[in-house]
Amino acid sequence: MRALRRTLAGAVLLALSATASVAGASQSTVSTLTHVWTEPASGYGFLDGAVLQARHSIDMSMYELADTTLEHDLITQAANGVHVRVLLDSDFNGRSDNASSYALLHASGVDVEWAPPNQIFHAKYVVIDATRAYIGTGNLASRDYASTRDFWVEDTTSSDVHAVLSTFGTDFAHGAAPALASSGLIWSPGSTAALVRLIGSAHHSLLVENEEMDSATIEQALDVAAARGVSVKVVMTSSSDSTVALRGLASDGVHVRVLGSRQIYIHAKVICADCSGGVGTVFIGSENFSTSSLSYNRELGLVTKTPAAVRAVVSAVGADYAMGVAITAPASTPTTPVTSSGGAVAITAFEASIARGAEDSLSVHSRRANDACSLRVVLPSGYVSQSHGLGSARANSAGNVNWTWEIGPSTDPGTAHATVTCGASSVSRNFTIT
Repeated sequence: MRALRRTLAGAVLLALSATASVAGASQSTVSTLTHVWTEPASGYGFLDGAVLQARHSIDMSMYELADTTLEHDLITQAANGVHVRVLLDSDFNGRSDNASSYALLHASGVDVEWAPPNQIFHAKYVVIDATRAYIGTGNLASRDYASTRDFWVEDTTSSDVHAVLSTFGTDFAHGAAPALASSGLIWSPGSTAALVRLIGSAHHSLLVENEEMDSATIEQALDVAAARGVSVKVVMTSSSDSTVALRGLASDGVHVRVLGSRQIYIHAKVICADCSGGVGTVFIGSENFSTSSLSYNRELGLVTKTPAAVRAVVSAVGADYAMGVAITAPASTPTTPVTSSGGAVAITAFEASIARGAEDSLSVHSRRANDACSLRVVLPSGYVSQSHGLGSARANSAGNVNWTWEIGPSTDPGTAHATVTCGASSVSRNFTIT
């Protein structure tokens, strides 16, 4: 199955590499930062102070807000005549997770809005007086502050702040204009190419932390870097959702370590290319390595060479990596095909478990060359999936055929059912959507 994902990701990676070659071998522009905070050591007092120092405006976009102190800071400033606008995620669990904060802010005179529906607003940023943008990897949920690895930065580059404010204004008004580019800002939807370009720019080393590892294209880029001699180190919190991907990376020469549930939780999303001391190029942002985060969500990150940011990431990720337990490559085991009665059609590769928002693939072999086949997937809700990539396909001259399709980010979790029909023969298999 990983081989199939790698083949598919390789085609995407080739296209992204072609795009990158136009822009240069590495990130062509970067953002210059004024301050960097590493959590949980730094705490969030810097943000309380920034909010209370605002004189004209506060603009915040947040995936999850659950910080009583910060909420009252916003209310106080609105009462003082500061124009306070807060945009809260409403998709996925947003309406429930942010319900109490929304109600409190709304009742207290703060200009608070739900983000546009049908899109996860996962970005985490605050702009003060249209002159300073605070961009982070962490949610403003105080219950998580003491136990979670995150980073926040302050960006005062005028073009960056203008781009963030312009995009915020569009999102706040539920407009349709794309995010405004500037310097090293990396927006989603559409952040994959910039992250692949950064990974591809590394000559000697890569340090990576992320909460999720469910992007075949990012995994392929890390594999390629390791194959050309780059020392690639990945550290995450142990999760069954990422086990297959991390073992696959380990089998391709990536150094992978995971932390246990009683250790610090890796929520940061960072990449550090050729970083040593205060020299290197670092990405810090809200983008997880998943199809949903990179291709559909509203996310914001940036690329910088600011020495303080490089040092902060090297220090924290290095310490986390040193505490982790190594993931080793799995022993090679043969795949047992699922075969139709009579053996005319066999499923040769399939994911037994797949996360919402990820790409799934299925391969079959038919005894008949160029056989006409079709794939039907019944979702846990009982509905038949209409995802692009399902339906009819023709086997090649060797009798092999495969499908690739997306599991929608809002798909109900549970047991799904896939049925392949080639000619008069059919074969089925259940799989789990998490």
